[in-house]
Parts: sequence; structure tokens; C-alpha cells
Amino acid sequence: MIEKQKYILVVDDEANVRAVFSDVLKREGYRVRSVEDGYKAIIAVEEENFDLILVDLGMPQMNGIQTLENIKKKKPGLPVIIHTEYGSITTAVEAMKKGAVDYLNKPFSPKELKLSIKNALDQKYKEASPV
Repeated sequence: MIEKQKYILVVDDEANVRAVFSDVLKREGYRVRSVEDGYKAIIAVEEENFDLILVDLGMPQMNGIQTLENIKKKKPGLPVIIHTEYGSITTAVEAMKKGAVDYLNKPFSPKELKLSIKNALDQKYKEASPV
């Protein structure tokens, strides 16, 4: 059986971060789309079927928690990983309570990012597969 290429949405207001994440993920064999804010992320989630969303916490206008909440309203089973440069235990707990599958503090290595994504996708498809 051929496994379909997993599709990841990268949401970050910084173009260089989107480019680095996209490059790392594409080299790992993922299909990647990136957008610069939460509003565009919500539209993208309505238009396309992503396997996972990677969202920056500290975006202007609509922050990562607000983006997470809106995505979860539309697609409750869609895994969302929050990443941030200015993390705290409080925001990590809030993100997890609102449905994030992981919370990564920058700087983190490509290896940590890949492991977080792999674990989230493994969990998603484990829950979706029949026993």
C-alpha cells in the first residue's frame, strides 16, 4: 500500500521562519504550504485537507492561540503544534488545554521539529485506523 504524502500548513508572520520550516519539511518528504497569519490559515484549512498545522504563537492581529481555537472549531481532529520564541509554562498549558498536540520553544532543532511532527501524525493516524 502506498502512503500518501502528508500535507503540512506552516503559519508564521516571519518569512524567513516560513522558508526554513518549509525547506526542512520538504526535505523530509512532506508537502508544505505556508501562510503569514491566522486569518489566512483559517481560510487555507477551509479550502484544503491538511494533515497537520504548525502555528507561531506570537503573531500580530490573531495570535497562535486564537488561530488554534478557530482551526479546532472547523477541524477538531486536525493536529496543531504551537511554536514560539517567547514561551512560558502558562501559554504552554493554555495551548495544550485548547487542543495543541505539542508546544515547542524556539530555538529548537530540526530534529526536535521532525520528531514532534512525526509523533503528532502517528497519533492522528493511530486514532483514525481500525483496531
